[in-house]
Order: sequence, then structure tokens, then C-alpha cells
Amino acid sequence: MINSVRNTVLFLLNKDNRGYVSPLEFDYFAKQSQLEIFEQYFSDYSRAVAAQNSRKKALNYGDSVSHIQNKIDIFTKNAPLTYDADHFNTPDDLYKLINVVYGGKIVQEVANHKYDMIVNSNLTKPSVTYPIYKRTDNSLFVSPSSIITTVSANYVRKPLDPHWGHTMLAGDPVYNEDSSTDFEIPASDETELVIKICKFAGLSIREADVVQLATNEEQNNFVKENS
Repeated sequence: MINSVRNTVLFLLNKDNRGYVSPLEFDYFAKQSQLEIFEQYFSDYSRAVAAQNSRKKALNYGDSVSHIQNKIDIFTKNAPLTYDADHFNTPDDLYKLINVVYGGKIVQEVANHKYDMIVNSNLTKPSVTYPIYKRTDNSLFVSPSSIITTVSANYVRKPLDPHWGHTMLAGDPVYNEDSSTDFEIPASDETELVIKICKFAGLSIREADVVQLATNEEQNNFVKENS
């Protein structure tokens, strides 16, 4: 998908006489655009759930909820956590923590200002059967302190940075699939990617422009294949 997106962006920029976007600039714009769309999934999901719960949408139209959930699920991951002195380190690619698991049990998260009070209370003191944790920056503090292994996290990871790999041929960059990193968001968001990248490049376009271009491309390919 990344080469298709870049070709479309370059075509639109050239059509509008906006010049050229270098591979380095494209990678930066592509990274920012993918991240914006990715982050939008979560607010879209919250709104879709709220609308469904308030019966503003029929349940069989809950397609919007499941559709967005499917997009987010691409990035869900489970990984063991590394213990370091008195805490567990969160994964480097963490975007949103879903839950923490120890020995098959969900570890209860508590607010930082309540953690010490709960740990030091005879009535609420956590145990290996009912463990708790607090989060500080990139660290998870789990109680009881005897828990130092077999802790894992279910989380949503950050998308990988896209990269349009290329080789130079006669002074021009030529797409190299083997050295590229494609977008991780679904192909259904390709139009939105093009629009956002064009905006970063200083070109304001509408979705209709991209759709028309895609339609023309399909028609041209059909003619070529059947001529």
C-alpha cells in the first residue's frame, strides 16, 4: 500500500504544481498521518459505543463498533514483562495498556495515591491471589513484592513507522519493496492517508479528488489489461 499512497500523493502534488516530496519527507509525513488515523480509532470507538448504548444506532448497525474494534485489534499484543530491581518495565512499543496478568489472574490496577495505603493496610493488603499494581511512567509496581516473574501485559502497541524503501536509478529513487515497511492500518484508510499526507505537504484536497483519481487508475488498468 505504501507505494500506491506515495504515487497518488506525488500525482496530486504535480497536478497542482506543488513540487516534489523527497523520500525522507514522505516517510515523515506518512508516519504522522498513520499515527493520527490510529489515534482517531479510539475516539471513534468511544463515540460509536456511546451512540449504540444510547440507541441512536440500531444494533445491527453496530457494524461501526465492531469495524473500529477490528482495526484496533490489529495492534493488540501480549508480552511478558521484565523485572528490574523493584518494578516491571512496560514494553517499548506500548501505546495503551489493557491489563496486567499474573499466573492467569488479572492484576488489579490502583491509583498511585492509594497504592501505599492499600499495601500497608491489614485489611486490604494484597496477596498472590489478589495482587495489585500501580503505574508510574514506564514502570509497573506490583504488590506483593514476592511477585517478580510470570507477569505479562495485554496492550495495544504503537504502529510501526512506515518507510518507503528505494534504490537510486539514474539519479531517481525507485521503489524497493524488500527494504520498505508498509502501513499497518487497513487499506480501507488509504484515502484518508493520502489526504493527510497531502495536507502535511501543503496541499488541501478533498476525498472526492482521491476517489476520482483511484477510479481513473482502475479504468486505465482495465483498459491496459484488456487491450
